[in-house]
Amino acid sequence: MRQLLRFWKEYPHRYRKWYALGLVCLILTNILTVAIPTFIQYAIDGIASPSPNEMSPVQWSMVIFLAGFCIIIVRTLSRTLFFNPGRVVEFRVKSDIFSKLLKQPRAYFDATQTGDLISRGTNDANAMRALIGFGSLQLFNVTFIVVLTTVRMLQLSAPLALYCVIPLFLGALVMRWAVIKLWAYQAALLAQLSVLSERILESYAGVSLIQAYNANQGAQNRFQQENQALLDISEKMLAIRTWLLPVVGIAGQICVVVVLFFGGQSVIKGQLSVGELTAFLTYITVLSGGLRSLGFLIGAFQRGQVALGRIYELLDTPINRPSGSDSPPQPSEQGHSLSVTELTFAYPDSEKPALKDISFELKPGQTLGIFGPTGSGKSTLLKVLSRVYDPAPHQVYLSDVDVTELSVESYWNAVALVPQEPFLFSRTLRQNIALATDGVSVHEDRLTAALRDAALTKEVAAFPDGLDTIVGERGVTVSGGQRQRTALARAFYRPFELIILDDVMSAVDHATESLLIDAVYRRTQGQTAILVSHRLSVLAHADHIIVLDDGAIIDRGTHAELCARDGVYRRAWRLQSQADAGVRELHVG
Repeated sequence: MRQLLRFWKEYPHRYRKWYALGLVCLILTNILTVAIPTFIQYAIDGIASPSPNEMSPVQWSMVIFLAGFCIIIVRTLSRTLFFNPGRVVEFRVKSDIFSKLLKQPRAYFDATQTGDLISRGTNDANAMRALIGFGSLQLFNVTFIVVLTTVRMLQLSAPLALYCVIPLFLGALVMRWAVIKLWAYQAALLAQLSVLSERILESYAGVSLIQAYNANQGAQNRFQQENQALLDISEKMLAIRTWLLPVVGIAGQICVVVVLFFGGQSVIKGQLSVGELTAFLTYITVLSGGLRSLGFLIGAFQRGQVALGRIYELLDTPINRPSGSDSPPQPSEQGHSLSVTELTFAYPDSEKPALKDISFELKPGQTLGIFGPTGSGKSTLLKVLSRVYDPAPHQVYLSDVDVTELSVESYWNAVALVPQEPFLFSRTLRQNIALATDGVSVHEDRLTAALRDAALTKEVAAFPDGLDTIVGERGVTVSGGQRQRTALARAFYRPFELIILDDVMSAVDHATESLLIDAVYRRTQGQTAILVSHRLSVLAHADHIIVLDDGAIIDRGTHAELCARDGVYRRAWRLQSQADAGVRELHVG
C-alpha cells in the first residue's frame, strides 16, 4: 500500500482533476443504474394498481429509456476520464525507465538480462496502466454499486437482504482463497515473461549462428521449455478464474431463489408489492454483476501491484558510479595530458583482475600505442580510460584532475571512442555518423571531411542512396571494414579532446590502412590519442608504446626502441613485415 501511495504522488496525482470528474460521472452512472429498478417497480405497480394521479407505465418506460441513455453518456465519460491518464502515466513511466537505463553504467547491463528489462518496460508497464485505469475505475464502480444496491435492498426489505448475506458471504470466502493463490501466480507469470523475452532476444540475436550450425531444433526446444512454463502458470490462473466467476454467479442465483421463495410469501401476505419484488430481484442482478467485476478488479490489482514493485525495483536501482560534478579542464594547445597510476581493475562478476598495476604518462598532444596478444587487457584498458567502466579514485588523471571527480557526461563530451566492435543503428549512414535524429541539423562540411578521412567517400558514392542509405540493424548491409570506418567517421565528425581507437583497422586492406593511418595521425595532431592495434604499422608513429600481457605491462618504449630489443613486439614486427612483403610481391606479380 505504501508503494501505491508513492506511485500516486509521483504520477497519477497530477491528473487528480481528471479522476475527480471521472468520479462524478461514475457516481451518476451508479445512481442511475440503481434508480432504474425503482422505476421498474413503479411501472409494474402502476400496471397492477393504476392511479390517475401518478405516472402511467408508459411514462415510466420513457423514464427508464432516458435513464439508460444517460447511463451510456456518463459511463463513456467516466471511462475516458479514468483511462486517458493511465495512458499518459504509462508514457511517463516508460520514459523514466528508458532515461534511468541510459544513465546506468555498463556493469549494470552485464549483470542484468536484456529480456527482463524489456519485459518490465512493456508487460509490467501495461499491467501498471491497467491498475490505474481499469483498476481504479472498477474500484470505485464496485464500491458504489455494492453500497447503493445494499442500501436500496435494505430499504425495500431488510429480512430479504439479510437472507442474501449467507450465499454472498460464502462466495466472498471462495474469492478470498482464490485471491491468495492468484497473487503468487501473478508474480511468477511476470517473472516467466522476463525469462521468455530474454530467450527470444538471445535466439534472434544469434539466429545466423543457430542456422549455420543447424541448431534450430535445440533453439526451438529451449524456447518451448520456457513457453511451456509460461503456459502452465497461465493455465493455473485460468483454472482459478474459470470457476471463481461462476461461484460468484451461483451465489447470485442462490440469492434469486431465496428472494423468490421468501419474497413470494411476502407478496402473498401483502407485505411486498409485485413491483417491489421485481425491483429487489433486479438489485440482486446488479449486485451479482458488481461482484463479478470485483473478480476482474482483484486480477488487475494483483498484477498491477506486482508489476509496480518490479518497475520501482528498476527505477530505484542506484547508478553505481562516481558522482563527479566537475567538467574537464580546458586543454592546452597541444591537448590534454593523461596519467595512469597503478591502475588495477576487475570486472564486477570476476575475482581475477583484468588489469594489474598499469602506469604510464602521456603528455599533451602525444599518441600512445598499445599492443598485446588477444586477451591481454587492451580493450579493457580502453574501456576504463573512456569510463565505460569507472576506475577507482586516484588512478586515472586527465590534465592532473582525477577523472572520477568529473561528471561522466562532460568527460564523454571530451572523448571520442571507437570500440573494437562498432555498433551501427538501423538508420541512414548520415544519421549514424552524425548521431542525428529527424529534425536535427547535420554539419555537411564536417561530415564530408569525416568521410574523406575515414576513406569512405568512394563507397558512399557507390551506394544507391548515398549517405541516405539505410545500413540495417547493427550495420548488416555493410561489410565489416565499412562498419569500422563508419564508426571512425563518427569519431572524426565530432570535436574531441582525447580520441581512443580500439583496433579500428583490423578489417581493412593494406592500401586502405595506409590512408587511415595518415588520416588518424593528421587528425590527432595537437590532440591526445590512444591507439590499440594488432598491426604494428599502425603504432609505428606513436610517441610511446606499451606492450600488455595478462593485464600487465611487460614492455614499453618507442617503436624503434621496442624493435631494437628482443621481445614480443620485435617478433611480431618481423612476422608482420615478412607477411606484408609477401603481399606486396603478390600484388606486383
